[in-house]
Amino acid sequence: MLEGAKWRFGRGEYDLACFEAEQAAQLYVKYLLLRLCGVAPRAHRLSELLGRLYSALREDFKGVAEELANFISTHRRSVWFLEESYYRGRYGYVEYAEDDGRECIDTAEKLINLLRRVEEVVSGGRG
Repeated sequence: MLEGAKWRFGRGEYDLACFEAEQAAQLYVKYLLLRLCGVAPRAHRLSELLGRLYSALREDFKGVAEELANFISTHRRSVWFLEESYYRGRYGYVEYAEDDGRECIDTAEKLINLLRRVEEVVSGGRG
């Protein structure tokens, strides 16, 4: 989905780029929660899902749990903006500018890179 967001961005469809970037991040977090907990929550707020992922990781995978907490803390505003792009794009009319699209894609890409690291650690059983 992130590739789709980048494609949309290249076409100047910044609202859809933001929406798809958020979906890529949200679905990856849900996938990891399914792997760790055996269930994917029926929630959509990215911040809530990241909090749940942190809770699932913190006991057995402290290292990546701390990396996740640091990411959330450092990128709080960008994560919020990414999260809002899902709701505003789905339930209202919104027009995002090029800078907005770039921020959403950059944030999603950074988060997905971290989530890939989390997945590697979880798969390897080391934290």
